[in-house]
Amino acid sequence: SENDTIYHSELFTLTKKMARGTPTKMSFNIPIFEPHPPQYYIRAVSDSWLHAESIFTVSFHNLTLPQTQITHTELLDLKPLPLSALGNKAYEDLYRFTHFNPIQTQAFHVLYHTETNVLLGAPTGSGKTISAELAMLHLFNTQPDMKVVYIAPLKAIVRERMNDWRHRLVTQLGKKMVCSIPSFLPPIHHRA
Repeated sequence: SENDTIYHSELFTLTKKMARGTPTKMSFNIPIFEPHPPQYYIRAVSDSWLHAESIFTVSFHNLTLPQTQITHTELLDLKPLPLSALGNKAYEDLYRFTHFNPIQTQAFHVLYHTETNVLLGAPTGSGKTISAELAMLHLFNTQPDMKVVYIAPLKAIVRERMNDWRHRLVTQLGKKMVCSIPSFLPPIHHRA
């Protein structure tokens, strides 16, 4: 009918040997929309033989989909966290401000007190680097012999970060730092 939509189509060759052997499995993904239809049809049609087709109905009558998750965490209206929350005078002396900004305040506990992985996506200038430093400071506290790897898309950003960390982390905390920048990167349109 006019409302039918083909979500997947695939040419599959079935040989005599395959037909007599073990069952052949095909795997594919199709979208399911809200509100979901009562069923989807899977149709296998021979392109060589007339009327050689099979239809299988997949009922969605008792289908339970997972809850739709929010793709981001809302920024909460929290009281700015003071630098003293670091609980370490040497760490507090690394910074020239008195309080963390809203993003840093919200992410502080998970970054500074846990080993939980964090993906922090925020606009330029919103405090992502200091947030990353909180995770580094946690590592310095809990596993001082471990190494931290910093990766950036541009040499200029790496140099800027290294200059800043050389002054603060190396000089003030006595940490060691090594910088490795490839001498040659092919233009982006030539990269494999």
